[in-house]
Amino acid sequence: MVVAGASLLFLLPPLPFAIAAALLLLGVGGREAGRLAGLANPIHWLVYAVALLSAAATLHAVLEPDQRELVLTASALAWLGLMPWLARPEFGRRRTGLKLGALALILLGAWLALSVLQAQSPWLVVLLVVIIAAADIGAYFSGKTIGGPKLAPRISPGKTRAGAAGGLLAATIATVIAVSLLPERTFAPALAAVLGLVLAGLSIGGDLFISLLKRQQGIKDSSSLLPGHGGLLDRFDSLGAALPFFALAWLWWGQ
Repeated sequence: MVVAGASLLFLLPPLPFAIAAALLLLGVGGREAGRLAGLANPIHWLVYAVALLSAAATLHAVLEPDQRELVLTASALAWLGLMPWLARPEFGRRRTGLKLGALALILLGAWLALSVLQAQSPWLVVLLVVIIAAADIGAYFSGKTIGGPKLAPRISPGKTRAGAAGGLLAATIATVIAVSLLPERTFAPALAAVLGLVLAGLSIGGDLFISLLKRQQGIKDSSSLLPGHGGLLDRFDSLGAALPFFALAWLWWGQ
């Protein structure tokens, strides 16, 4: 998977990459999202995925480069608006329309952000992956080592506050190191440290939100696409939450 992803990221020109990303995030991911939102019929999952792909094609056709920032901002605001939902896990259990709308904005924003970043430099995507991976690794080891109070026991009982703190610290350190090692300039070290901290926090929120939707539907994984790893959204939840914020940070403060 890593080799295939890196090949697409570095070898494809921007337009073919955007198409490939759309097929994965909006096609495959959209089908899983339809299930998470509460659509009972697999045909409806497919219809929802096709609708997302059509929306992406429309956005690509009508949006000027400077207008893409508006969609990214809308997606980022959608994520921020969803965070209070985590405090009320029972809310929206039967509100399929609300979930479909939220997931559409989230997935379209993630796809657009990924396309924008790859078109600017594939190394930007690598940097974001390093940040999210560091947050996950730091959270795993600090959570296992320290344990302690649960972060969100009604949503994801395995996550601890110590794990979250370890993930935030690891992402902050890894971001500063990564920006100094990458072959292209990205962010100043001080800004990179803040960015790593914020993105790690957002990635935790994204992970918890997808876990919340799965819990409401009574399922363990978004699909069985990746044996032993669940579905695409199970692997993309943290990264998807961070993408629009990272893309906006690059557009506003990137070097």
